[in-house]
Amino acid sequence: MVVIHEVALLRAEVSALRKANKGLSKRRRAKKTHIQLRGSLTIQDTRDLLNSKAVGKQLAQEERQNRNGAGGSRTKIQYYSVYGKPGHNARTCKEAAESSDSSISNSVITIS
Repeated sequence: MVVIHEVALLRAEVSALRKANKGLSKRRRAKKTHIQLRGSLTIQDTRDLLNSKAVGKQLAQEERQNRNGAGGSRTKIQYYSVYGKPGHNARTCKEAAESSDSSISNSVITIS
């Protein structure tokens, strides 16, 4: 009988802790911005600040789109440093694989 009461108390405690944790997490995730250091703002001043912030975001987004779209995407052609040929690297180089295969076939393996 005592065990049942302990379980009920533990469940209630867990529920209270989850609720408190949820509230704390929500406060931690909340965006912390300071609009003005001193004084108070009128409703119109607040709307003006929010509108100017939204316009700034929109201009920045359009600028990013123009940079990416207008000049075209410039991709740098990578060259393999050993031969200076474009389009492959040391891992995918067929010439290096062929030369290493021929050196392996020319070598003698001795087992002691």
